[in-house]
Amino acid sequence: MKWIRTRIRHLRDGMRNLFRNGWMTSASIVVMSLTLFLLGTFFVLVLNINQLTETIENEIQVRVMIDPLAEVSDERGLGEEIAEIDNVEKVVYRSAEDELESYQEVITEDFDVLVDKNPLNNMYLVTVNSANSLEEVTEKVQKLKWVQSANIGSVNLEGLIQTIEIMRYAIAILGTIFILIAILLISNTIKMTIQSRSREIEIMELVGARKSYIKAPFVIEGGSVGIIGAAIASTILYFSYQAILGLAQELLAFNPDYAMPIYPNILYIAGVLIVLGYILGILAAKRAVNKFLK
Repeated sequence: MKWIRTRIRHLRDGMRNLFRNGWMTSASIVVMSLTLFLLGTFFVLVLNINQLTETIENEIQVRVMIDPLAEVSDERGLGEEIAEIDNVEKVVYRSAEDELESYQEVITEDFDVLVDKNPLNNMYLVTVNSANSLEEVTEKVQKLKWVQSANIGSVNLEGLIQTIEIMRYAIAILGTIFILIAILLISNTIKMTIQSRSREIEIMELVGARKSYIKAPFVIEGGSVGIIGAAIASTILYFSYQAILGLAQELLAFNPDYAMPIYPNILYIAGVLIVLGYILGILAAKRAVNKFLK
């Protein structure tokens, strides 16, 4: 019973401190919101890079030109052989007529008039399960019978994959730096809050209050600041991302398929920010109080 009363008292004191120290509490919430907004931006960048990678992997395909001398049965057998290759996800047959129609849509409807006969081949479009497997699959397909050529177009695949990997490492490093800065900033801000109530803490020490008893209200206050800051940061992040996507589509004709879908990802990010804000607030408060009590 005493334990419950103590916890209720700590909770009451922590909540009271939020409102009693308006200026310092506001400063803590602003710093927390800004820091968590930066962390949220980091998460959005990571998810967008993953989305971009997946989209590119789905769009880059191996184009397999079938030898014109191949019979229908030969073409069918070739398709089955390609499907059995490791990391091949899908094999789609396209006739020379299908290819001609595609060229007519892109170039001109009179494309067939410009040449004496259809110069295109029957072909297979091969989708693989990872961009890292494209070159390996292309080499294996090239060795099969009845394959005239197999390629992935003019895409500099190796450079593209390296660029994406570098971006992932860079963002991971930035994320770590953001978290460290967050702890320091929030800790220093809460430290200022604690220093403004140093007399109150000294009195509690003089009357024999344990360190854990003194720290409890500040820890609750820090966790509350973290949750409030996370809620504000998530709201700003949602509207900012929505506005940027809208402007990109309107001004740059940006394809939204390349970007992270706002739902339900924004909800997941908000949940992570709330948990992180709570933990960061508690860690920062403990760090600040421990320094003061020492």
